Amino acid sequence: GTRKGAIATYLEIWHTDVSDFIDLRKNSGEERRRTHDLFPALWICDLFMKRVEANEHWTLFDPYQCGDLTELYGEAFEKRYIEYENDSSILKEQINAKELWKKILTNYFESGLPFLCFKDNANRCNPNAHAGIIRSSNLCTEIFQNTNPNHYVVEVEFEDGSFMEFEETDEVVTDCGVRKKANKITSIDSINGKKVFIASRKAQDGQTAVCNLASVNLSKIHTKEDIERVIPIAIRMLDNVIDLNFYPNRKVKVTNMLNRAIGLGIMGEAEMLATQNIEWGSDEHLAKIDEIMELISFNAINASSDLAQQKGVYPQFEGSNWSKGIFPIDLANKEALKLVNRNLLDQSCDWSALRQKVMSQGMRNGYLMAIAPTSSISILVGTTQTIEPVYKRKWFEENLSGLIPVVVPNLTLETWNYYISAYDIDQTKIIKAAAVRQKWIDQGQSTNIFIRLDLAGGKLLNDIYTLAWKLGLKSTYYLRSQSPDIEEKMDRSIECYNCQ
Repeated sequence: GTRKGAIATYLEIWHTDVSDFIDLRKNSGEERRRTHDLFPALWICDLFMKRVEANEHWTLFDPYQCGDLTELYGEAFEKRYIEYENDSSILKEQINAKELWKKILTNYFESGLPFLCFKDNANRCNPNAHAGIIRSSNLCTEIFQNTNPNHYVVEVEFEDGSFMEFEETDEVVTDCGVRKKANKITSIDSINGKKVFIASRKAQDGQTAVCNLASVNLSKIHTKEDIERVIPIAIRMLDNVIDLNFYPNRKVKVTNMLNRAIGLGIMGEAEMLATQNIEWGSDEHLAKIDEIMELISFNAINASSDLAQQKGVYPQFEGSNWSKGIFPIDLANKEALKLVNRNLLDQSCDWSALRQKVMSQGMRNGYLMAIAPTSSISILVGTTQTIEPVYKRKWFEENLSGLIPVVVPNLTLETWNYYISAYDIDQTKIIKAAAVRQKWIDQGQSTNIFIRLDLAGGKLLNDIYTLAWKLGLKSTYYLRSQSPDIEEKMDRSIECYNCQ
């Protein structure tokens, strides 16, 4: 049949080629990892979500005819997309947007995949939008950096030993007046009075994002004094990783040297809340994490600026949001800002002074913060995982280290009622807490959703993921549905090797 575009092809492959992998609970870890390789995140644009809400159609294109859409977002994407819809020469097929959304959510519920990333939310808050576009994320959906695919150019060598380069689709006029694309140049041609010796395709590397990650243990570090002490050390250590790293190929190192990207995150949030007798998802929780994330964001930016003065700014600094004094909080989602009633002017962080400092002495790192999963390291340091509520008070954790018995830390009569299972929490509270954190983060966060089978339904899933989009989240990670049987094991063996 006809090619139906990226989304249609994706859904067709899902139902046909990998049917053996659909039931993740019965497959081996290797099979689950192969499933992961086949299905990364599904990127969703604002236009699609708006059409879902309005119950309108969605148009599927042949990706070979509309490749420039991957380079666009926001109003520019919408304008070009509608132009393609109205172009009778473009191969297309229309379906109901809501029906496609239902299929995506159904797959999500059945297997936990595909992860969702919101392209416009990601790019609106890109601190380095002047240097490219965010077109993808990592497996754990917390890294949002500019990337660029590899591509080929046509290198023309002339008989006099000189060279010229053209894009493959560039139009070239030969000396005899013939117009042709650069990839059609041959040795019988002459250009600008010079005889062509040979024309060949030459590969040029694109840009690949790099994850240099660390997580602050909130169960130990949550006061202003501790954050001010620890964050500068963490930023300096991560910046050192860039120079000391092993890079698998040249383009990865080139990209990392250009943006000097790092990803400082957090873990132990549930333990911190329990030991302070704060209910997960309460207004007190949102206010607490908002205060902590502000302190971390402020001190991370300040530390990177201090490093810039000492070691120099990252090469892409000029023209970035940082260079203009625009920080993540300045681009925060308007609805997310309403979730916590805190007057930032009354806080101890002097954002105005920091903006002037950054504009004056620059930033060492183009990307600073990202909250990754911590399923192994959190166990090693004896705290709760990343930003999640606990799976249970006692369970077995299966990850790269094997099957590990786990009891939540500091479990006492005083903390018992504050360790609530993730499956027993209203999942919109997980989204709201993530939206509060996202205000202060220049990249993203791995946000899992936990669904009990007795509550699962299309309306609930739609409400959760639509809320994530509306509150400015850049992504959601796994949708973990509870087994009909009482499970005592949380399987994280299929998660990203490096983020665990």
